[in-house]
Amino acid sequence: MSAAELQLLRDQLAAKERELELVMAIDHIRDTAADPMTMLNSIIKVLADKLAIKACLLALIDRETGQLELKAFNHRQGQSDIFNRLVANNLAEQTAQLDDVTIWQGQDVLGSDAPPGLEVAAVPIILGNHERLGALLLTRNTIPFSQADIQLLQTAEDQIDSAVMQGYAHYELEQHLKELETIYRIDHIRDRQLTFDEMLNTVLQELCNTIAAEMGFVMLYDMSGQQLEMRATTHDDLLRTAQSYNIINQIANESLHQGELVCHNGLEQTLQSIMCLPLILNGQIIGVLGVSNASQKQFRQEDRRLLSAIGSQMDTAIFESLEQRQLRQVLGRSVDPHILERLLASSDVNFLKGERAIITVLYADIRGSTSLAERTEPDMLVGFINHYLGQMTDIILAHEGTLDKFVGDEVMALFGAPFPQADHALRSIRTALAMQTAHQTVVDIWQSRNVDAAPIGIGIATGELIVGEMGSPQRTQYTVIGQAANLGARICSSAQAGQVLISQATYDLAKDHIEAHPIHGMEYKGISGAVTVYEVERVLD
Repeated sequence: MSAAELQLLRDQLAAKERELELVMAIDHIRDTAADPMTMLNSIIKVLADKLAIKACLLALIDRETGQLELKAFNHRQGQSDIFNRLVANNLAEQTAQLDDVTIWQGQDVLGSDAPPGLEVAAVPIILGNHERLGALLLTRNTIPFSQADIQLLQTAEDQIDSAVMQGYAHYELEQHLKELETIYRIDHIRDRQLTFDEMLNTVLQELCNTIAAEMGFVMLYDMSGQQLEMRATTHDDLLRTAQSYNIINQIANESLHQGELVCHNGLEQTLQSIMCLPLILNGQIIGVLGVSNASQKQFRQEDRRLLSAIGSQMDTAIFESLEQRQLRQVLGRSVDPHILERLLASSDVNFLKGERAIITVLYADIRGSTSLAERTEPDMLVGFINHYLGQMTDIILAHEGTLDKFVGDEVMALFGAPFPQADHALRSIRTALAMQTAHQTVVDIWQSRNVDAAPIGIGIATGELIVGEMGSPQRTQYTVIGQAANLGARICSSAQAGQVLISQATYDLAKDHIEAHPIHGMEYKGISGAVTVYEVERVLD
């Protein structure tokens, strides 16, 4: 072997050793780096050291925007100007379109004032044979890049593309964990038993902290007005102008119309970026959850994923809270507080939408109330009626009945709704007898005040009724419709002072527990044929 051949062999072995050392160094960095950015900067530094590089930068193509973004750089003292000019001349964009390592002369890419002897190594980062990931630029102005250097850069590129993909995988895992952590925090907020407004405000603050948005907001859908209304926001100052509110309202309605998340960046308005997510659960529109920025900060794909993750928790939470608010509004004064809490805990208010059920209705009415009103001073009459209605309500609620309504001095109550009650008929009878006893006490009190208070008659009927929330958008009521309700009212109208009259159906359900005697041949308007009712004397047990 000649001396030249021997030297060539030595050079080849040295090149292989350099490549092996570089591969091992990059592998070590990939195994030990705390995060992708640390990994990429460490790889660039190792490469710069091994090739005596003056300035080095790595730019990667953003998978969402398709734009090159500077990710890692390294430059020696006094080389910052070269580094800045590499960036300013968009050489990375040109490099990303190359197919292989290319060496450029400094004056060809940086102009005539480029440092003497400057060379720029342009390395496209390509995964496999097709997916372009970015570009690597390196400068040297002492020794020209040799073929061995080019081979080393090709080896480095083979390692860098894998490192980039590792970084992507790390980032995706990190985002997934962030989504899970966010869902956990939102779920924890839901479990804190906050008021509705407190929950909205706390969630919006968490939303802004997670996405780094300047403002978070919730708009709720008003079913009666068929429009969105701003319910909560973290930054009222961004809504000071009608223009800002109109922009949000427009994009929020766009998201509702499309039924999906909508994101607008670079609006060049008072608000630069807005992202809205429709909250729709089981086909029912709840509202819109959104974030916005007045600054140039744009929302990215990870922000959209995080908003969707939070929205997946919020639609249910808001829906449940609205249902509970509706339940409180409809039944808050109609059932005992303990019963209301049981209803709220059940997380099911479908019964408000209407259902058929076998229930018992009770009517109580003061006999001769018209003449009582004519001979009693208004303030005394109002005092007596309020006392009477208060006592009757307390007894109904104490027996776990549902106060349906007051019509003047008439009281209407339901048993067996909204909670099913196996003993609804007997329960209503116990309630009626207790009401008669309590009312006599009321009468005695007011007679001592020179109010000739009249006794009450009570009528009870049982049957299949439609029960649910009924009314207009301005006012609704939990009530019943059906033949049994009409019969109960008719029976009450025929009940004499102190009587408790019940229908045949009520008697059939409770007869083993009560003492009652029949009254045959009763005829009522709207009820066909003669009706048998029963006057209750007492409950046996």
